[in-house]
Amino acid sequence: MNKTKAEYRHHRKRVIARKKEFIKKSGFWHYKFEGQLGKGKIHCSCRMCSGKTKYRGASLADRRKIDRCELMIKEAV
Repeated sequence: MNKTKAEYRHHRKRVIARKKEFIKKSGFWHYKFEGQLGKGKIHCSCRMCSGKTKYRGASLADRRKIDRCELMIKEAV
């Protein structure tokens, strides 16, 4: 049985809503459009998700993203 477009839209909206709630609680992530949240992952602070940055440090690309977000927050305030 094939899924309809409505089923895909419903699932995508559910995923985006869950990620928006996580962002609201953490206050760290920034996004321009809600559709960006339908792609990729937003990691939580559990041991499995934070292992990369907690034990090995942030990569250069991650560090740039963090710096960019911090700059945007400073400009907004």
